[in-house]
Amino acid sequence: MSERPIFIVGSPRSGTGLLRDLLRSHPRITFPFESHFIPLMYRAYGDPRDESEAVSLARDILRLGWVRNWGLELSPGSFAGCRSFREVVEHLYGAWARREGKPRWGDKTPPYAFELPLLRELFPDGQIIHIHRDGRDAAMSMLALGFGPRNVYSAASLWRDSILAARSAAEGLPADAYFEVCYERLLERPESTMRPLLEFLDETFDDAVLQPTFLERPVRPLIFGTPGRAYVARSEIASDNAAKWRSAMRADDRALFESVAGDLLRDLGYEVEGRSRPISRGDVRRWMLHDRLRRLLRRLNIRQKWLATTFVVWRARR
Repeated sequence: MSERPIFIVGSPRSGTGLLRDLLRSHPRITFPFESHFIPLMYRAYGDPRDESEAVSLARDILRLGWVRNWGLELSPGSFAGCRSFREVVEHLYGAWARREGKPRWGDKTPPYAFELPLLRELFPDGQIIHIHRDGRDAAMSMLALGFGPRNVYSAASLWRDSILAARSAAEGLPADAYFEVCYERLLERPESTMRPLLEFLDETFDDAVLQPTFLERPVRPLIFGTPGRAYVARSEIASDNAAKWRSAMRADDRALFESVAGDLLRDLGYEVEGRSRPISRGDVRRWMLHDRLRRLLRRLNIRQKWLATTFVVWRARR
């Protein structure tokens, strides 16, 4: 049996959550909430050289809202013996795994699709699972949730760039380091998709992985307005959650998406309509400005203690 760390990556709203919840059903594997901190804090701190640096690094990680959502009772002092960033991460995830009563942990943070070289540097024995989905369905899901990209252009760009970054980083990796999953195939044929995935992970197949173990998402209360579409707790795979773009996406939005990412849709085997539209530099600037402003307003509207996380991130990036 393997205890190598597992990293699930992909474009947002491409099935990373479902895949995590299916693997969480395995008797040996568990995942906490998204971490987001690994590349950021490693670049800011590197490996701790002594007890003081280890405790300082741990204190800042434990202050992050992403990690506070895990609900762990860890003190910074418990990291005092760590002398590498990997040891700090393993101590944190190990605490989660022990609470879950499982020996093997993984991480599901979609943006790490852009960070695979760094993950391989920190965890050369880590195993990467990259899941992709029809980008038009992913884009509609991003926009419905109320955070992330706020227009079709930004969603299409993020979907395209995430997949290309992961696939580029995967070139030359050994066969036991990278595995790609198609979301639509997972919905249609879950067992024939999960069996080779478990074999890749060097784990025994268990029928439990055909039913997701939902990880309750923390609520993001707003100061005003109503939140976007809520996460749905599922105990079954929603086999019909595919190709909704055909009926639910406007024709001009479909054309815009194909103009941005049509070649990649085609390369991945997804249906394309052959639509496109010219995109000017002014269009791009307008959509990017719209996206940034809407994201900022969303962040300011969240009624949570996010200032501590913002301060830690700001200080780490200096």
